[in-house]
Amino acid sequence: MDVRAVDIADLIPEDLPDGREVVAEGRALGETVEMGLSLYCEEKGVVSERGWREIARERSIPCTCMNIGLNTWSETREAMANIYEDALSRGIRPPDRFNLIAERRMGLPKDKRREAPQETGPCLWTEQDWWEMTHTVPIQPEAADNMIGGPGSLDNALDALRVGITTIGVVSQYTWRWPYWDDETSQLRNVLRAGGVLASKKDRGVVFDSYLEDGYPGVFHDYASYIGWAMLERYVVEDLMGAAYASSWGGLTQNPIVKSAVTLALEAVNPDRVPISFLQGDTIGNTRDFDANMAVLVNDLMYVKMTDMRYRLGCAPLAVPVTETERIPTWQEVAQVQSISRKCDDYVPMIDPYVDWEKIEAMRDRLVEGGRRFFRNALDAMEQMGVDTKDPGRVLLVMKRLGPETCEEMFGAGERDDDQIRGRKPVLGTDLVSQTMRKRKELLDGLAERGEAPGCRGRRILVASTDVHEFAKFLLTSTFDAVGGKVIDCGINKDPEDIVEVALETDAEAIVITTHNGVARSFGRKLMDELRAADMDVPVFMGGVLNEDIEGSDVPVDVRDDLGRLGIATPDSIDVLVGAVGAIGPH
Repeated sequence: MDVRAVDIADLIPEDLPDGREVVAEGRALGETVEMGLSLYCEEKGVVSERGWREIARERSIPCTCMNIGLNTWSETREAMANIYEDALSRGIRPPDRFNLIAERRMGLPKDKRREAPQETGPCLWTEQDWWEMTHTVPIQPEAADNMIGGPGSLDNALDALRVGITTIGVVSQYTWRWPYWDDETSQLRNVLRAGGVLASKKDRGVVFDSYLEDGYPGVFHDYASYIGWAMLERYVVEDLMGAAYASSWGGLTQNPIVKSAVTLALEAVNPDRVPISFLQGDTIGNTRDFDANMAVLVNDLMYVKMTDMRYRLGCAPLAVPVTETERIPTWQEVAQVQSISRKCDDYVPMIDPYVDWEKIEAMRDRLVEGGRRFFRNALDAMEQMGVDTKDPGRVLLVMKRLGPETCEEMFGAGERDDDQIRGRKPVLGTDLVSQTMRKRKELLDGLAERGEAPGCRGRRILVASTDVHEFAKFLLTSTFDAVGGKVIDCGINKDPEDIVEVALETDAEAIVITTHNGVARSFGRKLMDELRAADMDVPVFMGGVLNEDIEGSDVPVDVRDDLGRLGIATPDSIDVLVGAVGAIGPH
């Protein structure tokens, strides 16, 4: 895309404040905050997690991380205590850190959280809840999902620091939309203020973390774009805000060699050597065969750990429970993979000498070169558009509003190639894209063989996601488009009211929802209520992770039967879905 085709007025609203002034407000506020001390940091004799990580990497002490977030904070707190005691009973070191996977309501301002729809994961409602994050067991928390990025960013940053949480995220989630919140300027203002607060505590080891795949890199086609995007985020956080930045990543990569190379590339563009907060385990290689998933787990862990130890990165590998493809894991399943992770440490020195690290380093170097080209292209393009690239708010907003496709088309490092979806040949194609495109081809080939495709031809099919899972939506939209459907792409992070409004405007003949955030039943019920209120009779289909928290259960339960009673069809696969949509009757 030609830079001249982009109108700056479409990217920056008139009411957007000067980002430098907003960050300064946050820094001033941060100076008044007294930081707490966690049990973990007290035990290690440091004031921040970063402080211990820097010691650990010099001493070659491996660290580990886990994700946790059950239905309520009390259940999550109890699970943490159980995991800690389980490790001690096994005679292994407990996990070093955990990412709290809070529900999306935590991203809203405090006074808006109770009225928003409940999703999977805990909310922290009181000061006591926050205090227990760092004082239940000596495992260091990161205030992770939904903490910074949304309109509640400032509230969360302040609460986290006060109890001794020194790694706070997630930078990349500033591109998200939160439930029933559309004031983008207010959201960005609070992200900038929160960044200023964290900047005021940089000398105390506080880190602003970014899980890259929660942002646009999660749908990039080129790993070089990952590196360039991380450089852009670091530029905003470190150079323009003055905070310390860490880029975590890894969940959407299955190939362990590639994962090592990308990790080393991220370290190569990390001049202050801020330790990578965590390296997320593979989440795309697993299947419904939980036993087979153990092989995915171990292979992923071994290469991550070898990379960490050989290059003294000071990161914390995150072992993914083998059940996570279908539901939130139990505490026992989290404890199980933590034990496996610790055992893998014993095998690192046996295997490392026989790995061809020169090939991995050569791959790293290509990615670094491409990432730097992406970064330069981005800043040059913004300056040509008239963007003040010294203003953190304007840089962030332009990156967000351009969107992942346009960013990669405009800034990408690969050579021009019109046969590629993004118009460039990737320096190194991402695992998720190749996996998705392979799955799409298999779907289309199978549908063509069975002759099911014509049933959708010309049919108006609305596709939307309840969350940020862009590739699930892409697979649906591209498949329906390929079989001749008139696809209405409603987007991601949509509320039921949004979907019904678009369905009415477009006279949709079918509504297809993909969901992964544990709201299937409540979202489906609200959607059907809104359709009835609009006097709209249209078939609804839902797929993805069809579970939800219910009272009396430690983990989310399958709600397919409930959805069926609501009148929502839940096909087991996309090819079955295509057949069902094609059979709904005459246009």
